[in-house]
Amino acid sequence: MKKETFLNILRVLFCLVFAFLAIFVVFHPKRTQTNILQAILTNNAQDRLLSDLSEKHSGRFNVIFEADGADLGEISREFLSLVDKNVIKTDFSKNGRFARILDTYKYYSPNLLSMSTAKSLKEHNYENVKLESLERLYNPLALNLLPVEKDPFLLFDDYIQSLSGPQAGGNVEFDGKNYEILTLSLPEEIALSPTLLNQEISKVKNIKNRLEKEHNGLKIYLSGAPVHTFYASSKSMVEINVICVLSSIFIILLCKFYFRSFKILIPIALSLSLGMIFGYLLTSVLFDSIHILTFVFSTTLIGICVDYSLHFFAHDNDIDSVFKSLTLGMITTVFAFFTLLFSNISLLKQIAVFTSGGLVCVYLFVVLFYPLICKNIKPKSADFRFPELKINKIAAGVLILLCIAGLLRVKFNDDIKDMYVPPKHLVQAEKLYANLQGAQNSTSFIIVNGSNVQELLENEENITKYLNQDDFYSLSKFVPSIKRQKENSELIRELYKHELNDYAGFLPVSQRKKLLNAPQFNDFLTLEKLNLPMLKDFLINDTTSVIILQKTPPEHLLNKILSDNPRAQLINLRDDISHRVEKCRHACMMLIIPAVLVLFGLLSFVYKPKNALKIILPSILGGTITISLLGLLGLPVNLFHVLALFLIAGFSLDYAIFRFNFLNSPAPAKSGWAVLISCATTVFSFLLLAFTSFKLISSLGFVLAVGLVSSYLLSLVLIRKD
Repeated sequence: MKKETFLNILRVLFCLVFAFLAIFVVFHPKRTQTNILQAILTNNAQDRLLSDLSEKHSGRFNVIFEADGADLGEISREFLSLVDKNVIKTDFSKNGRFARILDTYKYYSPNLLSMSTAKSLKEHNYENVKLESLERLYNPLALNLLPVEKDPFLLFDDYIQSLSGPQAGGNVEFDGKNYEILTLSLPEEIALSPTLLNQEISKVKNIKNRLEKEHNGLKIYLSGAPVHTFYASSKSMVEINVICVLSSIFIILLCKFYFRSFKILIPIALSLSLGMIFGYLLTSVLFDSIHILTFVFSTTLIGICVDYSLHFFAHDNDIDSVFKSLTLGMITTVFAFFTLLFSNISLLKQIAVFTSGGLVCVYLFVVLFYPLICKNIKPKSADFRFPELKINKIAAGVLILLCIAGLLRVKFNDDIKDMYVPPKHLVQAEKLYANLQGAQNSTSFIIVNGSNVQELLENEENITKYLNQDDFYSLSKFVPSIKRQKENSELIRELYKHELNDYAGFLPVSQRKKLLNAPQFNDFLTLEKLNLPMLKDFLINDTTSVIILQKTPPEHLLNKILSDNPRAQLINLRDDISHRVEKCRHACMMLIIPAVLVLFGLLSFVYKPKNALKIILPSILGGTITISLLGLLGLPVNLFHVLALFLIAGFSLDYAIFRFNFLNSPAPAKSGWAVLISCATTVFSFLLLAFTSFKLISSLGFVLAVGLVSSYLLSLVLIRKD
């Protein structure tokens, strides 16, 4: 088979694969993921549980009203009148169905008691119960939910009040100011769709700005996962556009400076566009959704993929002269990206697939199509003498000492909170909400298991009996188990038997006798009868529920809870995720030496082991210098710095391979300038990433930029002409 025929077959296959992927994605579109938590979770059962917990509450957000002297209740109602009630829902106490829900609770009131009252009755502390009942009875601001002749101790009022905590239903005074909190929620299908979520939160933001202008002294704060997602995704999209524009301008200026032609920009732009599209298509096929940070990181393709085009044009459009170097450079870079697949983190897997797919696509396009479409493009390379770099023994000694000093000072940080730094106004809003609710900044859950809903409720009650009723929310708080309802009914009957005549002298004797002789109420409240949609947030599945802790219990109490309930499990989102990041970092560090050995073996297969060592050594030293610099600057090393070492090796090996292959060629200066320009475009892209708002990506950008510059300079020193 002739070479040209074989190449034509490959070109047809390239187009067919591209078309197949495009058609598949058109008919199977994938949503963009913006949930920050999804960026760093793995795919094991425990992390899927964390993911489920996150998505369960992904649509809930808070609107906090702050003012001096204003009627915040009236303002919150005005706010509610302006939102789209077909999309945004309020909590159960303000959603218009409260009357139906309250009627349901009223019907089952003979079986309902707050935790604190039930505890007092079990301990026969009747005096305390009577005192609290009298306070409710003679409170001029109280609104009795049941007639006093049916509920003389106002136990039902006490129960309803306990459902929402001490701050529910009115103004909250804190630090000399008045506040009111409005909890809203978006449907899950909107909360998990960036486009729809951003539209709705943008409307809420506009209402907030409008009311703040109309009411002097009013401040409105927004908090919650959808608000963070809105600001993070909006900023990320802006950053993507800025990085693309600046990288493109930088490439245009370099092309004009060295090649003295703008014509080469056409095939370069075409190859980069195809690479970005192919990366997106391949990622869409392999993943259920694509994280927005994958798109942010993929902009580095602009700096990486342009290398292949630059080498093609620098060597007078002769693909044969650069084929070996292009191929080996592509393989080593793709291998470096594929190491991210072992991180077991969804975001990094997506970055690996997106970028590797884009690299392979651009490589194939340059090799297969550039010889056809670039026949009439003949750039003239600038005739600059390529500088050589030498380093004396003193400088080498100082560098070694600095590296050792930096490595000795290296510290590690796996805390998840340091991977995302929200805007200051969101930090302020979250702190304010935590202060108003008396909650912690760190969210904790207790996972409860049971064979059916009733067993779940009973297991929850065995756990929550140790907790203050204001310190948690759970399914059993809203729907007590049938066992607990029977106990409550008996406790109420005992209270009436011992204290009704003494306490309720304001009732006629006949009414007291009626209460004392009332038959046992044998109908019980269940989840289906209450039919309150918000309670689904507490159910992970039919046999697993979650208790949301406003405050984590003291360690001794927590140990007792878990020992008495061995099937229960405590989850602290921040601590658990940080622990998983730490385990992943350890695993990645264990892969460094095997990865280096595999790369060395691959290069030794193509070159002699001695030459392979010359090629790989700049990458190893460049990574070492990077970590040492972090130590010298007092910056802790995290998982993503470790992962960057693999990428530094993959990228910088390209420069070493090209330098080694073309050092003895007829035009080494042209090859040298092509490598330098390739390095400059890549480093520039990563430097731009270093200034992005998401710390996970910015830390990668900074380390990669430093590592690539170091590796390139070391390749000039260590790889020299024979």
